[in-house]
Amino acid sequence: MLRLRAIRNRTPAAEFGLLFVTVIWGVSFAATKCAADQVTPAWILLTRFGPAAALLVPFARKRPNRLCRADLKAGLVLGLLNFLACELQTWGAKYTTAGNNAFLTTVYCVAVPFLDWAVRRRRPRAANIVSAFLCIAGVGLLSLRGNFSIQLGDLLSLGSGFAFALQIVVIGIVSEKRDPILLTGTQCAFTALAALPVALAEPFPATITLQAALSLVFLSLFATLLATLIQMVCQKYVASSKASLIMSMESVFGCLSGVLFLGESLTARFLEGSALILTAILLCEVKLPARAAAAAVLPKNSAKK
Repeated sequence: MLRLRAIRNRTPAAEFGLLFVTVIWGVSFAATKCAADQVTPAWILLTRFGPAAALLVPFARKRPNRLCRADLKAGLVLGLLNFLACELQTWGAKYTTAGNNAFLTTVYCVAVPFLDWAVRRRRPRAANIVSAFLCIAGVGLLSLRGNFSIQLGDLLSLGSGFAFALQIVVIGIVSEKRDPILLTGTQCAFTALAALPVALAEPFPATITLQAALSLVFLSLFATLLATLIQMVCQKYVASSKASLIMSMESVFGCLSGVLFLGESLTARFLEGSALILTAILLCEVKLPARAAAAAVLPKNSAKK
C-alpha cells in the first residue's frame, strides 16, 4: 500500500488518490443500477460492506494501534451515516437514471461548507453562497417535471447527498487522530450490521444474472473496500471542503458510466442541469469577495420576482 508519510509533499498525492476514488465511485453508479434491478438495497449494502469488513480483519490485527473504544464510537457514527446515505442512494438508483443519481448525490459538495460551519464553526465563503443558488437551479432542471413535481428516485438521491455531506464532515474530524484501516474496518462493519435487520426483512432473489453478480463483487471489493480505505488515508491531508470538491467529480464519471454501460441518453435538460451543478461544484473552490457574490445572486432573485 502506498504510504503518504514517505512522500514529501503529501497534499497533491492525497488529492490524486481522492480523484482515483471518484473514478471508482462513478462506475459504481452503473453497477448499483444494474444490481438494484434484481437485488433489494439492504442486501446490496450487506453484500458490499460485510465482505469488505471481513477482509480488513487481517490488516487490522497487524496495526500498531489496537482497536479502542474511540475507534468503535467513530466507526459507529460513520457506519450509521454511511448506511443512511448508501441506502437512500441505492433506492434512488432503483427509481431514477444513473446520471441523475450521480449528479443529485453530489450536492454534498455544496452542503459540506455549510455543515462544516454548523459543526466546526468555519464560516462558508462567498463562493459557497453563489454555488448554493446555482446548485438549486441545477437540481430543479434535473428533477422537477412540467407540473413542478419531483420523482421519488431524485428525491432519495438528494437525501443521500446530504447524508454523505455530514459523513464527509465527520470523517474530516475523526480521521485526524484515528488509524485509517481501523476506521475503515469499523465503518464497514457497522454499515453491514445496520443493513442486516433490514435485509432479513426483504426477500433475496433465488437467482441473479452474471452481470448483477459481477456488479456486487465490484461494489464490495473496489467501490467499498479499496475506495473507502484510500479515502480515509487521503482525507487526513486534504481539507473537508476541498475533498468534497474532488470527490464530487464522481458525478461526471457516474454520468459517463450510465451512458457507456447502460445506454442512458443525454437530454438537453439533463445537460443544462448537470452543467449548473458542475459549475456550482467547481465554484466552491473560487475565492469571491462578498460584494461580487451579492452582485451575482441579487439579479437572479429579482428576476424570479
